[in-house]
Amino acid sequence: MQIILSGVTIDMELHAIHIHNDEPLWKLLSKDPEQHTEVLVQEVFQAYETQFRRKLEIAPDSLVVEIWGHVYADQFADYIARLTDLNLVKKLLHPVQKYCAVIDCGEKEHDTNRWFWDLLAPLKATIGGWLPGSEETC
Repeated sequence: MQIILSGVTIDMELHAIHIHNDEPLWKLLSKDPEQHTEVLVQEVFQAYETQFRRKLEIAPDSLVVEIWGHVYADQFADYIARLTDLNLVKKLLHPVQKYCAVIDCGEKEHDTNRWFWDLLAPLKATIGGWLPGSEETC
């Protein structure tokens, strides 16, 4: 099932969501990314529970840092790709950009890298302060 929350396209299936990492998401996170990500994550949880009559078993902070990890890795890869005409660099960046195009977020039993985002979740406040558009960014 595909839905749009806060202007962002999200595909939902049992045990997982897939967030389109494109211009609407980037625009949403361009100002006050911490607050906007929190709102988006809450909307995702509500929509998922409405659709499947069960909670999505992902910790909210884990989902937040996963979104940030994919969005900013993709933006960085796009930035580097625009800086160079070297085909080798663009060829190396293409897998990163392809991987980040859709943010696949699943429950532990259905997502092989959920452990990584769960590990980073306690650092959400610190990571949030580093984000472009955050008030605390140096």
